[in-house]
Amino acid sequence: MCRMIGIISVRPTSLYKYLVEDECSLLIQAEKGKQSDGWGIGYYERGKLRIFKSPRPVYEEKELFINLGQRTVSNIIIAHVRKASNPRNLPKERLISLENTQPFYYENYLFVHNGTIYYPDEVLSVLGEYRSLVKGINDSEVYFALLMKGLEEKGGDFIEAIKFAKEILWKVFNRITKRKHKLPYSSLNTIFSDGKRLYAFSHYLSQSDLKSICYKDSPYFRMVYYYNDKFLVIASEKTNKSDNWKPLEDSNVLIAEVNNDRVEYNIERV
Repeated sequence: MCRMIGIISVRPTSLYKYLVEDECSLLIQAEKGKQSDGWGIGYYERGKLRIFKSPRPVYEEKELFINLGQRTVSNIIIAHVRKASNPRNLPKERLISLENTQPFYYENYLFVHNGTIYYPDEVLSVLGEYRSLVKGINDSEVYFALLMKGLEEKGGDFIEAIKFAKEILWKVFNRITKRKHKLPYSSLNTIFSDGKRLYAFSHYLSQSDLKSICYKDSPYFRMVYYYNDKFLVIASEKTNKSDNWKPLEDSNVLIAEVNNDRVEYNIERV
């Protein structure tokens, strides 16, 4: 499965500490967990979305990753390292490409996901015009397109869009008569931005014995966040033991934005 991290800050800042410097940085997580199927960083520059992606293992491009981590300064940054899911049982080489690498984006929306959508082709069939957003064969991209459809139908409300996507995934699953999997997805863990706010959705159905990569002290799918009034970091797992990380529990949505020279956030259950 993938690892991901995002930050929102009062002033343009770097995510470098969490990407590279920490003892369990995103780079270290990729090395330890063999997240070898691509990596990417998305951020906003003067309100416009910028993306860099590579289909190669991040630990084989350390110099590039370190350089980009140092140079990227923004109020919102989201990064992702990929361990490809394969619900269609395709040859490995077909899964690895630039178009299958996260983050995914549309207009000014930025998205990363950790988990597997087990029936992506069936979900594709209900996307309508949003099917055109799916450029590759990554099941996470299908989830992204479904979320974009939900945002339009729900007037841009992220929480309602998440509810919409979850409901559609279950409806599609319940219509399938011959199932290879007992659930529609393993996890819908998401970090998302519209350029003004940072959102994180924690939701997982898989109850495996997998633990966090570095410290082995929390469930693999349980996200965590660290907050002070100048910035908030949300991650798949903590990158150090010194910060006061808090869990984002299952079925919770975190919404953060900058107001009056401070980051403010709230958490809602869906």
